[in-house]
Amino acid sequence: MIFILSLILLIIVFLFLLIILFSFFFAIDVFLDLPYVATKKEKVGTIIKLANIKRGETVIDLGSGDGRLLFAAAQKGAKAIGYEINPFLIFLTKLKSQFSPPQVRDLILTKRQNLWHTDLAVADVIFVYGRKKTMPRFEKFIYQNAKRGARIIVNTDKTKPFPNKKPLKSGNGIFLYKI
Repeated sequence: MIFILSLILLIIVFLFLLIILFSFFFAIDVFLDLPYVATKKEKVGTIIKLANIKRGETVIDLGSGDGRLLFAAAQKGAKAIGYEINPFLIFLTKLKSQFSPPQVRDLILTKRQNLWHTDLAVADVIFVYGRKKTMPRFEKFIYQNAKRGARIIVNTDKTKPFPNKKPLKSGNGIFLYKI
């Protein structure tokens, strides 16, 4: 009986510590310009459709969060590289990838790196989610660093996309640009 009570207490303490740890990693976002905001599932299809991803292309997700866009791009046969600063979200993406088929898992790479230091020259497609105050900076950064012909997909929620560029296409709060 004491063993069972000890085991229950140990499990409760473990769960409590796990909750504190997860809370800490999400609290990181409070201090960032771009906090974690999961892409809504109904928008993922629009993003992938507008991106027109082809097998063998390289897709970069700036602020990849839980990796849902990385998985969608990899399912199309693209090498999907996610840049994320939150270590918990990187861990979550890597954990999810372990349960993916090898043909998807092998195409996904996540890096713990500030997205403003990303080498965009390798990307055929770039995914970006931003807020109103960061869109001018994203626009400048991407147009200065991405290669000619790269397709840029901007996901917005209640904000404007790039302020100085006109999108080629849009739908469902998603905007397509081309360098």
